[in-house]
Amino acid sequence: MNAEWPVPPGGWDISSLTRLFAADPEELGDVDVNVEQGSDVLRITLKERGQLDVLMVASGEQILCSVLLTPCETIPQREQFERRALSVHKLIPLSTFGISNLGGTEWYELFGSLSARSTAEALIEEVAVLAANAVEAAEWITEWIEAEGEPA
Repeated sequence: MNAEWPVPPGGWDISSLTRLFAADPEELGDVDVNVEQGSDVLRITLKERGQLDVLMVASGEQILCSVLLTPCETIPQREQFERRALSVHKLIPLSTFGISNLGGTEWYELFGSLSARSTAEALIEEVAVLAANAVEAAEWITEWIEAEGEPA
């Protein structure tokens, strides 16, 4: 454990999260860490996961982590897809399906949240698990699209 990591009493903020993930925790492999210009959104790019971007925001008492999966408009038979996603989400540890609006476009996302007072280890684990779950979700989405909406 890196001696710089302990932060919690007041909780993690964007600055301390940036330092944590810029230290390249070995559980995540090689990463790029950037604060999105003009925002308090931390982008953690996992190079060994195909340049997968995990977005992180420290908001009051919690930290939100998210991976955008695909624009909603790309999904055939959306109602059936959403029903399937909602019925299987409890099988995906530490992550939940959601929809976010970015620039007027709705995106499916996978997200998780933790207390702002979580340990560094818990934050790193959340990002690692969310990344693994996002890769699996992306594979499922690809299968769904290729089958033109037929449950895979």
